[in-house]
Amino acid sequence: MARATPRTRVLLVDDEPEICWILSRALGELGYEVVTAESVVTAVAAFESQAPEVVMLDLRLPDGDGLEVLRRIRELDEHAPVVMLTGHGTIESAVRAMKLGAFDYLIKPVHLEEVRVVIDKGLETRRLVAEVQTLRAEMRQRASPDDLVGGSAAMDELRRFIAQVAPYDVTILIRGESGTGKELVAHAIHGQSKRRRGPFIPLDCAALPETLVESELFGHERGAFTGATQRRLGRFELAHGGTLFLDEIGNLPLSTQMKLLRVLEDRAITRLGGRGQIPIDVRIVAATHVNFEDALREGRFREDLYHRLNEFTIHVPPLRERAEDLGQLVEHFLGRIGEELGKPVTGVTAEALEALRAYPWPGNVRELRNALKRAAVLAEGPVTLRDLPGEFRGRPGALRPAAAGGTPTTLKDLVRQVVETAERDLIVRTLERTRWNRAQTARLLGINYKTLYNKLKEYALLREEE
Repeated sequence: MARATPRTRVLLVDDEPEICWILSRALGELGYEVVTAESVVTAVAAFESQAPEVVMLDLRLPDGDGLEVLRRIRELDEHAPVVMLTGHGTIESAVRAMKLGAFDYLIKPVHLEEVRVVIDKGLETRRLVAEVQTLRAEMRQRASPDDLVGGSAAMDELRRFIAQVAPYDVTILIRGESGTGKELVAHAIHGQSKRRRGPFIPLDCAALPETLVESELFGHERGAFTGATQRRLGRFELAHGGTLFLDEIGNLPLSTQMKLLRVLEDRAITRLGGRGQIPIDVRIVAATHVNFEDALREGRFREDLYHRLNEFTIHVPPLRERAEDLGQLVEHFLGRIGEELGKPVTGVTAEALEALRAYPWPGNVRELRNALKRAAVLAEGPVTLRDLPGEFRGRPGALRPAAAGGTPTTLKDLVRQVVETAERDLIVRTLERTRWNRAQTARLLGINYKTLYNKLKEYALLREEE
């Protein structure tokens, strides 16, 4: 049985029953869900409880001015499209309404086609505002399918799986180690899906405190908690008509897991502090490096949610299993990095490439890119062994070429390099153990958070956006 598509909800505020009846019926025939109110008090209450996407508001109401409703709506949601209706189309009232943030202004009697056009424009404007807000907040460069670099058999199989599953609106679970490029895979799935013209909205579940996860997912109403001064749309609403990418979903708190399961089953969300359900049309793509089998056995992840997410699984191979792609990845990243830095980087020396090939890459492709970016800053031509971070120069396979080239290596340098390598490996292993929870990692290592952050920066282990 096909699932009904959620309908756009319109709040119609007018004290004339005939107008409400005519417009409600006409908008309903156009496919809108209409909620009506006839006064200032009922209009504000309906806006808070019903969460309409568009408001059509009469200027004159029995218990006050429609402009007062507009002011209250703007306090709750500064971007909600509000279309003013009046039978007294004076210039003064139009100017006042627009200054208060009205989206448009219609004079009664209104024409149905005119109403349809202004509603569509309001929805499109709201969508664009939400998308810009999200892109600014994320501060991430949108990835493209071209970033899935490599001609290895493992990468060919990955691309084949993406092409097969992307057109079908199933929930996808992407599994792989940290830094393997799971978000790139999610972008590629979205870009090859029927939703590609809709938004791609990411959320890193591991990067948020437990107290903020639900607000980020479902949004909140004004006054829902201390500091909630305005209504805020959550990622589900921002992703309406597109794809919601839940990265590191294995870190989601159990209490939120239960609510997420309900949303996936009902296809509707309720904002924190809200009362009404809001229909959502979103495809979920989730990712994790957590061993789900262990998480299920230990009770850290709900089995019913796991099966709901696991309609189709894609495994992203670690870099060590696609070593033949390293040269192509190095060339690709250096080209991108050169553009970012405004500095041409003319490849790598054979000595540096040998050191890169000898390295085990526990941080995978992300670690490779960070290491190359650091090296590119230092390079005065091709990237050399000396431009690479210390852990590459400290590896036995990398020291011999340097010595052979006539550069002496002192015992002091050797000790420092060995210590750096051991320290870095310990940090990576502890991060993996804590599922990249930095606060817990710092406690286990017996250092403060700032020291750990500085070490992550020194060893190029920070995520790219940091």
